Amino acid sequence: MTPSARIKLIKSISEILGKEDYRFIDLTLREFRLPTQDEWNGNPFEYVAEMVSNGNDEQLIELASHLDLESSTSSPIVAADFPYWKHKQYKLFLSHISSYKKETAELQKSLEYYGISSFVAHEDIAPTKEWQSEIENALATMDGLAALLTPSFHESKWTDQEIGVAMGRSVQIIPIRLGIDPYGFIGKFQGVQGLGKTSDQLAKEIVEILIKNKTSEPAVISALIYSLPESSSYAESKEKIELIEKASHISKELLNVLNDAVKNNGQVRDSWGVPEKIKELTKKYK
Repeated sequence: MTPSARIKLIKSISEILGKEDYRFIDLTLREFRLPTQDEWNGNPFEYVAEMVSNGNDEQLIELASHLDLESSTSSPIVAADFPYWKHKQYKLFLSHISSYKKETAELQKSLEYYGISSFVAHEDIAPTKEWQSEIENALATMDGLAALLTPSFHESKWTDQEIGVAMGRSVQIIPIRLGIDPYGFIGKFQGVQGLGKTSDQLAKEIVEILIKNKTSEPAVISALIYSLPESSSYAESKEKIELIEKASHISKELLNVLNDAVKNNGQVRDSWGVPEKIKELTKKYK
């Protein structure tokens, strides 16, 4: 979705939802995996606008549809138009230099295990596609960005611009230290030490940081829950449910996904303690 379309849609959503009381507003936001805030000094319109602005394009469109604003969602750029973003997954742009593409592709594969769909320019753009246009589209529809800070990262013509777009859109940014420390505007963000770690180790740390962040947590928890029914081992089910337990809220729809996973996947149903944890989550959030 273009920035202009997002602004118009956020305004329309805020005008409608901002007329409700705060308890109903928060209920609605949580159901659509959007953040809420316990203390707020402004008015309801401003509150909704601030909370909704943290959502990705898919969440905004779903909420707009719920509020009968379908006609406002038309836009030439939406996440569903691009094959590198997988449905119901968290969309993470991996900003990196070309000489680090092999390692970045390995991280991409490890992230998908957790329901994280990541964009790697050198792997995902077809040779017939216009390079710059596809990168711009990915940046316009991403939920977050991980900057792979290798020593020559700052020398690239693209990486700093990619970070600039992420900051302009106020999406979650995770600096990964791979030889240099976060610099400039990204120096304030929580980073990850990447040296000496496997792609699997690094992927899990990225997921844990995204869960800790109030802005990205709802979408990441949703992605994890939708990935659980595809678990191929007891260990995978156990690892994912332990991450899902860190959620601040789980909607009725997502609780149904968890319970269906128990019914339909033996790797979830027979994994030690997992069905019990899902039962407790259902009781807690129902």
